[in-house]
This record gives sequence, C-alpha cells and structure tokens, in this order.
Amino acid sequence: MMRSLLAATGLVAVCLLSACDKPPRQRPTERSVLLAEVTPAPGAIASALGQVRQARRATLSFDLAGRVTSVGMHPGDRFAAGQVLATLDPVPARLRLAQARSEALAAHGESLERAEQLRQQTALFDDGAASQTSLTQARAADQVARGKAATADAAVELAQRDLERSRILAPFAGTVVARMAEPGSDLPAGQAVLAVEGEGELEVVASLPAALASVLSIGDTAQFVGPDATVVPARLSHLSAHLERGATTEGIFRIVTAPGRLLPGQWVQLSLAGKSASASSVSIPLTAVVPAAPAGNATVFVFDATHGQVMRRPVTVAATNGDRALISAGLSTGERVVTAGTAFLTDGQAVREFEGDSGLENP
Repeated sequence: MMRSLLAATGLVAVCLLSACDKPPRQRPTERSVLLAEVTPAPGAIASALGQVRQARRATLSFDLAGRVTSVGMHPGDRFAAGQVLATLDPVPARLRLAQARSEALAAHGESLERAEQLRQQTALFDDGAASQTSLTQARAADQVARGKAATADAAVELAQRDLERSRILAPFAGTVVARMAEPGSDLPAGQAVLAVEGEGELEVVASLPAALASVLSIGDTAQFVGPDATVVPARLSHLSAHLERGATTEGIFRIVTAPGRLLPGQWVQLSLAGKSASASSVSIPLTAVVPAAPAGNATVFVFDATHGQVMRRPVTVAATNGDRALISAGLSTGERVVTAGTAFLTDGQAVREFEGDSGLENP
C-alpha cells in the first residue's frame, strides 16, 4: 500500500516538472504600420483615365464568302469616301446574276402564258362554255405564275447586290488602322478585312466609377493636358446606363478643339472640376486602397486605437485624384487607415503605429 502511494506521488512530481519545462506561449508579434488620417474632400476634382479615339470608325468585311483578289490599302493609308478598298473574285457573283436573270425570264414567260389562259377561260365562262371550276383553276394558276415571277425578280436583285458587294467601298474619308486579310485568301462572309477610322472628330472614352457617373449629366465639361502641354477641353456626349461588373460605366467625351499632335489610341487623364462624386466624399492615400473581388470592389484597413488592431472594411471608391482616392462610402473624417504593408495584414490583427523600422518588407 505504502509502495503504491509513493509511486503515484513520484509520477505526479514527474508530470509537474515536465509541465514546468514547456516554454511559455508567446503572444502574437505586433506589426508596425504606417497610418494616415481620413480627410474631407470638399470641391475635389474627380479624374478618370480615358483613351482617345476617332468618333467615326468601322471594321469592314464582305457580305458574302469568296476569294480575295485585291486589298489596296495598308495601315496608315488615307482614302476618300466611296473609294474601292478591297475586292472579291466577281466571277461567281456574275454567274449567279446571269442565272437569276434567265430564271426570271422563264418565270415571266410562264406568267404571260397563265394570264392568257385565264383570259380565255373567262371569255368561255361568260359564254357559258366553261365551268366555274375551270375558271377557278385558271385564276389559281395565274396567281402562282405571278408569284414565281416576283420571286425571280427578287432573286435578280439579290444577285445584283451580291455582285456589288464583292467590293468594299469606303463608308467615309479616313485612314486604315489595320489590315486583316491578304489577296488570295478564301474568306467566309463577315470576316474582317480592314479596320478604318475617320478624320477630325476625336473623342475620349472613359470608364467612370458608378458614384462619379451618378452626378454627371450630358453636357458636363472636362479637360486634360494634351501632348503639347496645352489644356484640351471636352464635353460629355454619351453616358451609359449599364454598369460593367457592377462598378463602372462608360462615358464618351467629345473633344471640343483637338491639338494637332493628339492621336487616336493615346491615354489621357480627364479632370472633372467640381465633380467630387458626392458631397460627403472623403480622401485617403491611394496606397491605402486594397482591390478585392469582385472587380471594382475595394477595402481598407482601419486602425482601432482602443484595441490596438486593424479592421478590414469595404469602401466605395468614387474617383481618384493624383495619389489620392475619393471615398464616397465606408469611411468617416478623422478615422485612420493603413497606407503601407496592407498585403501582409489580416482582419483583427494586432498592430502598432510606425515609429521606426516596421519590418513590413518580410511577411
């Protein structure tokens, strides 16, 4: 009995000693973060990235399948309205037109014959020499023949149209942007041959944040700096009512006076004075915004000084202005957000305000 008690006492002592040997649980390391205060943005100038393009542009193709015989234009070539730009082999279209005309002649001949038979049956019926049934049959045959003749005439017009459409004519005066087919190629109907654009009427197409688009109206003015450092005015001419991925909408700004060196395809930063997207917009550094899925959504990490931690919060980015983001929903003036190292943070993580080396380089 005494021996068992001593053994049990020894086992308890060994367990207690083993427990004392375990290292103490370490508290999570606080990460140093850079913070910036959320500030109001009264009268902010909203901006949007846009691309210059010609107002008149088109992708040209043949309406029918065939073999390309000529493409007389290359990128950069200028052309006049109505000029022949490319051609298909016209022989098949000419043969189809000749066949349609022959069938039309035969159909009209049959129609004349049926019309004469109807005239004769009508005269016989009036004299009492023909029955009502014979007259009805003659009338039906005449109507069928007239229908065949009309169908044949339509076939001739279609064949004539196909022959004319074996050539691509310039819809307006302009310049070739791209050439997508070569002579000798067999193309299906509708395959692109040339991409062209007009001259002189430039516009800027931009993806506008939903909050910014909601305060815009047709006729609103914008401006951007041209390639020669001149300020170029533009006016909103079209504004889509459809949101792409629920975040942006397309706006088209017609350039009022285009400088000579402004070329289609260039990217410009549109500025819309007095359009801060919302009277209650606030401003934060652009580096504080963390993109999130779905596209167009964003979040920031807000510092909770009471508990010494950061909280992830969704926000609505109304626009950008240089290195600042205009936030229309999700933040209040006076709050502080993390501006660096957000990729290494998690919701509810313990942090401290940056005072020296933050160690943000290593996650």
